[in-house]
Amino acid sequence: MGDVEFGPAGIPIAILEKNGDTTEGVMYCRNIGLGAMEVEFVYGVKMSQQAAKEVRTAAEENKVRLSCHAPYYINCCAKEEHKIQASIRHIVSSAQAAFWLGASPVVIHSGYYMGRPQQECRKQVIQTYQLCLDRMEELKIRGVALGAELTGKPSAYGSLDEIIDLAEHFGIDKVMPVIDYAHYHAREARLESKSQYEKVLHEVEKRLGSKAAKDFHCHFSGIEFTPKGEKNHLEVSSNSPPFEQLAKAWKENGWSGRVICESPLLEKDALKLKKIYEKA
Repeated sequence: MGDVEFGPAGIPIAILEKNGDTTEGVMYCRNIGLGAMEVEFVYGVKMSQQAAKEVRTAAEENKVRLSCHAPYYINCCAKEEHKIQASIRHIVSSAQAAFWLGASPVVIHSGYYMGRPQQECRKQVIQTYQLCLDRMEELKIRGVALGAELTGKPSAYGSLDEIIDLAEHFGIDKVMPVIDYAHYHAREARLESKSQYEKVLHEVEKRLGSKAAKDFHCHFSGIEFTPKGEKNHLEVSSNSPPFEQLAKAWKENGWSGRVICESPLLEKDALKLKKIYEKA
């Protein structure tokens, strides 16, 4: 095992093709040499406590680290109160399932500016995250961090600065930044060299300390994009952005954590990323 673990965003394709479930997906990850998996609740949380406990047992026995992805239809800076309340319900139900699964973090797309100033949205996002954390405390959901994802469009809340800011505000144990390198490549600046990746890494470590560097959670894939940001996730072989330079940056800077592959090839590309990392 390396100090960076790799896994797919969701049940591996080979298991989906056999109509297999999340538990089988976890065991398959270990069988092919992957040490992580993200449980996707992107269209809603539809997992019972019993099913989650079975998945957790499989993950613990197979040494596969789990995380979750909350539903897509979350907007922590919505203008309408009922949308804020719905977002809180989606996040907290994802956190409850994550607690049963022994998973962390719960990855979240924080929301959209909708033409409003950044500071106004920041205030609303922080308020909504706080309400989620308060509710999680009431439900005794412990050991589950919220993962603020770096989003792929400039219209969405979730720049590198914004996700680090959320972790600074709440503390990294409660809210951690989830860098999606494909999204950064599409939204903020092209990632081509090791030094460009290191600039991102050093910004996180400078502001959040060494803990952020020793147990990161990130996403990786290729990306197709336009001036409006991300369009589609692509296979790793697209080399947009190139992974090898990031792997070298991690190794040379002693960074460790988990990489969730969001390429259309899921587990095949997760294995490809692992091989590139091992060779770096």
